[in-house]
Amino acid sequence: MFIIRWINTLLSVLDRVIGWSAGICLLIITGVLFVNSMARYFAGIAFIGGEELARLLMVWLTFLGSYLLVRIQGHVTVDILPQVMPPLGLRILIIAVGLVGAVTMVWVARIGWDLAIFIMSTDQMMSSLPIRRGWLYFSIPIGTGLMAVAYAMQVLLALTNQPFPRSEDFGMASPDKDADVPPNQNTV
Repeated sequence: MFIIRWINTLLSVLDRVIGWSAGICLLIITGVLFVNSMARYFAGIAFIGGEELARLLMVWLTFLGSYLLVRIQGHVTVDILPQVMPPLGLRILIIAVGLVGAVTMVWVARIGWDLAIFIMSTDQMMSSLPIRRGWLYFSIPIGTGLMAVAYAMQVLLALTNQPFPRSEDFGMASPDKDADVPPNQNTV
């Protein structure tokens, strides 16, 4: 029980680091694309590599964000079944989904690792940036490996009947709280 709480605390620190990294990636993507489009429109110049940098960061953002969504059970799901299941059935369903998700993500991470190593060994460079193309492909094994860890943690938390991380832990609004606010009322 102590080990599971310790691992969950360690993952919470990792969650914060990844959350901040994802936010910084999003800010860089927005800034680069905005400056590039304004420079192209108003000055008739384009910064070489801006779109490629945005694409590289978007891929990383997608895989890191997917890990965070697995942590808070926020991926797209069919949620009618859990709403009508008894608590024991729901725990069994969470464990089954976690096991299938973990195994699948380990498999994808293994394939992604092989692909990233292969691309890295070819010494290919991005077309307009001095960055090796393999760094783009490393997002696959890292992101899916983190998702596998998150699914495994989901199984452990369900087995020990401990609470799952919530969206509020990452500074995100809870979907349930958003639904309670009347549509014409502003919230600060």
